[in-house]
Amino acid sequence: MSLTEFLAAYPDFRNAQLVCRLAGGGGWNQSWLVARGGERLVIRLDTSAVARLGLDRAAESAALRAIHGHEIGPEVVLADAKQGILVSRWLAGRACSPVTLRNPYLLRALGLLVGRLHERVEPPPGQPELDIGLAMARYAETVGGVFARRLARAGTRAWHASRPGERRVVLCHNDPVAQNVLQGPTLRLIDWEFAAPGDPLFDLAVVIGHHGLNERQADIVLAAATGGVRAADRRALERLVEAYGCLRELWDCTVRRLLEGRSPVSGPAKV
Repeated sequence: MSLTEFLAAYPDFRNAQLVCRLAGGGGWNQSWLVARGGERLVIRLDTSAVARLGLDRAAESAALRAIHGHEIGPEVVLADAKQGILVSRWLAGRACSPVTLRNPYLLRALGLLVGRLHERVEPPPGQPELDIGLAMARYAETVGGVFARRLARAGTRAWHASRPGERRVVLCHNDPVAQNVLQGPTLRLIDWEFAAPGDPLFDLAVVIGHHGLNERQADIVLAAATGGVRAADRRALERLVEAYGCLRELWDCTVRRLLEGRSPVSGPAKV
């Protein structure tokens, strides 16, 4: 569905005025900023690639509704998972960069934000827990090749070694990377398409592993999110960072395979 078709099909948005097309989308969706009366909205429309990538839009909508009122992320205006439509209220601010996110103040603020998500927001009822091992196996099957299978096995071993069953299952964002951290009047998380119930330490592992944080920086995030730095959490995070690295590699290979039609990989991809 194009933006023109969406505006024509939904009467509540027919008078919306286009402000600009937004960057990002990864090749599987497109987003626009529009003005409707005195409010600004973000309209995101999926392409057919979303189904091929296995993204669960119903779970994303459930997560966004669960965080409503907690000042953690955007407010949903319209969500139609079957049609691949999401409309949310625009949040003022600027996405962080990998460089700015290394600032100790921002790291602590992000840790507090993620900790508030884990502590205050109940996972949506009926939503399945994120299974990292299953996700990696699915990506490896899509990508094909010996390297992908080895990567999935290594990541799954690291995931199980982190002993996720020892921690309470909470609602996780699962992708709190710099571009999804909005720095405005308050810090917010955007792009909830990977959100699901899971291990709270995995959110922190994404922050640490994706941005290559050192031990001191990792401890800032851990202490802010959990209220302290415990040896058991540190050990678990080491393995979860390893698991995330494998998952990220496999995801990038899967995206290239499906969106660019490349052949199975035989070695590491650039990330």
